Amino acid sequence: MWYCSILYIFREFEVISMRRLLLPFFLFSNFSFVEASSSSFTPFRIYSHQKSADKAQESNQRDLYDATRKGVVTISVTAHVILNKLINDKSWSGTGFITDLKLGFIVTNAHIAGEFAVCTYEVKFGNGKTAEARLAYIDPCYDFAILVVEPKDIPEYCIALKCSSEPVTVNTTVYSMGNSASNEFSIYTGAIFDVSSILWIKTLPEQSFQFSGLTVPGASGSPVLNDSGEVIGLLYGGKFVSGAALPISYVTPVVACLASGKTFKRYFCGCIFDYASLQDVVASGAVPEKVAKEYENAFPSANNKILVVSRKLTSYGSESSPARAGDVILSVNGKSIGPELKDIDKIIHESSGKAIEITAYRNGDKIEYTLPVYELSVNSKLKLFSFAGTTFFEPTDDLKINTGKATNGVYFADSELGSPFNAILSSSNNKSAQGIAQITSIDGQKISSIDDFISVVPSLLKKKVFTICYIRVGGDLQESSMIVKHNPEFADAVLHVFDQKERRWKVKDVK
Repeated sequence: MWYCSILYIFREFEVISMRRLLLPFFLFSNFSFVEASSSSFTPFRIYSHQKSADKAQESNQRDLYDATRKGVVTISVTAHVILNKLINDKSWSGTGFITDLKLGFIVTNAHIAGEFAVCTYEVKFGNGKTAEARLAYIDPCYDFAILVVEPKDIPEYCIALKCSSEPVTVNTTVYSMGNSASNEFSIYTGAIFDVSSILWIKTLPEQSFQFSGLTVPGASGSPVLNDSGEVIGLLYGGKFVSGAALPISYVTPVVACLASGKTFKRYFCGCIFDYASLQDVVASGAVPEKVAKEYENAFPSANNKILVVSRKLTSYGSESSPARAGDVILSVNGKSIGPELKDIDKIIHESSGKAIEITAYRNGDKIEYTLPVYELSVNSKLKLFSFAGTTFFEPTDDLKINTGKATNGVYFADSELGSPFNAILSSSNNKSAQGIAQITSIDGQKISSIDDFISVVPSLLKKKVFTICYIRVGGDLQESSMIVKHNPEFADAVLHVFDQKERRWKVKDVK
């Protein structure tokens, strides 16, 4: 996670972030329910009917909450290795919900499952029983992950929550159940007031909806449900008195793919999209007024928002791409998009790696072009090497998309204080390592992979001084060198590789 807006991404104690996001201050509000008083002329029998109706509604709501509790779990996470060495807590908690009883699938946030971290999980069901969970999938672009529990370990008491296929709309009444502030299976209610916002970027911008209601740390991963008890979104953060959720349509194709025994493939078209004001793009001359009126008629709930290309990426062929920053998107593969960013993701996924056709406006002219589609790696964060207080990784799509760095190599971000690698990212007035660096060579040997790094470890464990060459990503990208001193007797070298078949981390000491 390389960037975050003012939206807060919640964990029980602190936030997993490459930028070390600050925890929000908690704002607690008291809610009161006001019942309209009855006129003195209202017949008693009518009041009794209203009272009976209220009791029936209360009973139905209680049944709904009882059923939801059977499909919700709390998640306790222990991080055994974590990329961000400045995070002191190596345990946190969140929420998840069951989507498939036979396969034991549980949906939660990627930031709860733990990115760039070697984690183990315990889930607690609504009846208090617990079970071990393992990582089945963590999305490379969006803030969701799937854990798996052995089906035999799921109590008969539990149910799988149904995911809605209906579009999310403004003023829909919703509720959510989760582990808010460690209050297990607590409930809060609200109403959706926005359905097309980009509030935070994990790797790619994700369309989110917002709803009223207090949300606090621990709630991340909670299902957001409609009045029918169907899941419409996955909560990932909030702004004090409102919640932000990922539409469940981002998640359901992945669950279906894994349920069929296949490997899910995530694709990307090389462009980053954002929202612009329809009124502003007309005023700038980018879109004719007639086209804007047709757009408003076709998408009356667009709330003056229209999608544009905000940037195209050098890591994914931007030099040859026909797209330009500022292009106003009207349709993809012949489908009118409106403000539905999530529909672009859906179309790209359904293209199965084939190029997509874009219809857009640029400087008032209608244009059409083809964009190639790139497959993103879903495994790049599943091989980590720890040495001398620093954890190293190979390039990820996060890195490529957010920094433009595309070359193979070995990278690191943050080190423990006292690590010999800490000085690379530390400034003279700040002893804490910040940023990302690529190791290009050690003692003259080129380092293009973790395996290359491991090959030089035996010699490093026999000496106290060695030379490294490196490039600070995001800086001038010029290679620098440094003579490093360390204590070999304290320089543990451990390789962590995630076994996708067994869904477990394998640990190997390197000597």
